[in-house]
Amino acid sequence: MQINHLKTFAVAAETLNFTKTAQLLDYAQSSVTAQIKALEKEYGVDLFQRLGKRIYLTEAGIKMRSYAKRILALHEEMQQEFEEEQEEKGTILIGACESQCTYRLPELLRFIREQYPQVQVILKPVPSSKTSERMLQEGELDLAFIMERDQNNALLESVSLFQEEIVLISSPSHPLAVQPAASLAEVMQHPLILTEKDCAYRTELEQALQKQNLHPENVIEFGSIEAIKQCVIAGLGLSYLPLMTVEKELQSGELSAVDFDEPINQPTTKLLWHKDKRLTKVMHDVIDFATKQIG
Repeated sequence: MQINHLKTFAVAAETLNFTKTAQLLDYAQSSVTAQIKALEKEYGVDLFQRLGKRIYLTEAGIKMRSYAKRILALHEEMQQEFEEEQEEKGTILIGACESQCTYRLPELLRFIREQYPQVQVILKPVPSSKTSERMLQEGELDLAFIMERDQNNALLESVSLFQEEIVLISSPSHPLAVQPAASLAEVMQHPLILTEKDCAYRTELEQALQKQNLHPENVIEFGSIEAIKQCVIAGLGLSYLPLMTVEKELQSGELSAVDFDEPINQPTTKLLWHKDKRLTKVMHDVIDFATKQIG
């Protein structure tokens, strides 16, 4: 007996129509008939009887339907058991920008390690949202945390976690640190120490400057947020960074926040995955954890 024969019989036992059964299972009607006959031959019973244009289950067919349901349920349970075992020993690839990797995802990694100790977690620092989206589409990532304006990608599923708070920081002795609020024109009079291009919050700052026809010329660029913070503490310029990356230094007084006299759009942190990708149990749990604990 093949399990597919039982599946075909179970559907036919519900529809009592071989043509409809074939349509539901995407079989030729002859295949449905052949599978039912194979079961009847194996057990030496008639499972259906025809009265006029309609078919009915025989007494043996009614008994077979009961057994088929139980066997198919056990078969599905067995499949899920082995699939989950495989998932719990696999690999999950997560992409995120440096600030997310360093300041927000350690709790998530601890959760994965505790719940799935045999799963290998590969955390890939990704410099921009566009790169993350490309890597998801090409199968190089399973999940990605990104910062961007609220927009949709037709190939990707996403959940918005929260709106980030990005702050302009300076050393406590900087002239702008003691002002009630600074204009963008005043900010431009001082060196800017920024992350790499295409970073979401740098992009928002640059777009705000462009609206006022301001073009930064004195820009120092670093790939490391920690390096940027040390330069700002040393009084080498201003920077624009997520609050989560500088909260400790703001509280200790090593850094000061500079208020703007007009708001700059704040990016949204989102979790993305490819819409056609089969979500494993690990991925489902990561999405659930991120939504409840990070969002």
